[in-house]
Amino acid sequence: MHQIRRTVWLGVLVVLVVALSLLIRTGLPAAYRKQAVTELSMWNHHRHMAGLTQQLVDEFNATIGSEQGIRVSLRTLGDDAFEMFPEAQARGEGPDLYTDTPRYPDPFEAGAVAYLDSIPGFEEWRRQWPDWYWVEGITTNRGHVYAIPAKVFNSRLIYNRDLFRAVGLDPDRPPRSYAEVRHAAKLITEYGQGRIFGFAYPAAEQWPLEWMPSQWAEANGTPAYWDYKNGRWAMSGYADVFELLIDMHKDGSLLPGCATLTNDALRSQFAEGHIGMFMGESWDVGVLNYQFPAKCDWGVAPIPTIDGEFHGKSRAMVLGGWLIINGQSRHKKQAFEVFKWFSSYEVRARMYETGANIDPDPVVVNEYVSTLPQVKGFLAFAQSLDSDYLATYPYLPGWDAPEENPFTILQQALLNGVDVRTELARLDELWNARLDEYFATTPSVDRRWNTYPEFDRVTGQLGPPALQPTPADR
Repeated sequence: MHQIRRTVWLGVLVVLVVALSLLIRTGLPAAYRKQAVTELSMWNHHRHMAGLTQQLVDEFNATIGSEQGIRVSLRTLGDDAFEMFPEAQARGEGPDLYTDTPRYPDPFEAGAVAYLDSIPGFEEWRRQWPDWYWVEGITTNRGHVYAIPAKVFNSRLIYNRDLFRAVGLDPDRPPRSYAEVRHAAKLITEYGQGRIFGFAYPAAEQWPLEWMPSQWAEANGTPAYWDYKNGRWAMSGYADVFELLIDMHKDGSLLPGCATLTNDALRSQFAEGHIGMFMGESWDVGVLNYQFPAKCDWGVAPIPTIDGEFHGKSRAMVLGGWLIINGQSRHKKQAFEVFKWFSSYEVRARMYETGANIDPDPVVVNEYVSTLPQVKGFLAFAQSLDSDYLATYPYLPGWDAPEENPFTILQQALLNGVDVRTELARLDELWNARLDEYFATTPSVDRRWNTYPEFDRVTGQLGPPALQPTPADR
């Protein structure tokens, strides 16, 4: 009896061994086989949409990621991300994907940006997008694609409607001319009796000058900072806007200490109801709704012009890519799957619907957005995008800008009363002499890539560049 049982068990054991051997050779059925998972890291510094970004990452992980064996972990950082990124790269610990190009002299040369056209499947994916997506300095570098145009920032006047009512101004008729801005600022400052001021500008930081005042200047029909038609620096274009700020400073209507005022401090004071107006940017919608929730009724108005008339479209800064693939990533193929998912019209529509991002492609709104966002102020920026033209500044790797710039000129004017027109004209000569030298000594960069001879400021059509770079130029 015992012999029979032992024989039976030996037979069962032999069958199990054979079956296991077959499974090892042929593989487990799909239902039982555990798929290898590629872990990817993503860094996001857009704090105003941290919650939405996490939600989208979770959705990707549960759908496409689960199907393809990809899992993304998200880390949301502040502006310190720009300092942390190079340190992480130096240790070989940079993220696989991240938002916004890091601040290297040349992030491409530093290996921080992967070219999409080097990843399998790129050409098929590219065919779904229109030709205008591929712009040197925005989505391509020397003709190599690294991003899509997925976000845009435009400028407007943001104002306190409560203060307009308090001084007898119609909050539904915000100022259109510089004279009206100055008048409103005076009335609000007088009403505030040293606690409230009519206007504020964050002159402690250099970067706002390259954006907001130049956008306001271009509404007057003059190029500012960069002249796209001629491919040169255009500092004199700031003069009218600077003089408006200086005049309000002389009136006592500009928030005191503007030469040391940061943008965050300005928006915090506006949220508390201590400022009547400021040069706003579309990202301020998130700031005033979430970062510094405004305690006042506030509105968004078109950029005022020197005489209240239309002279040409102002620039909206279009940036390439909501996501960038790190050139250092060891999993570029998998990272490209994440990139493609976040670049889809459906996901971009979600960002618009929540008031997190203005998309430069009209197809997003016209065909994919199902519900308009209810975030205060968002639609005033987004639905007026046709009053702007889309552009960005030239990408000049290795460019060494002069120490003197519009930022230093405005500070000197506010503190010491220098003549801004004379100083800005001198700055034009200084910067363009340096630019000529740059192109003469940097043959790898062609001036014509950033020159648009057919640019029409009234229609906002840039037209083609004088020379379109191709990958062969690299």
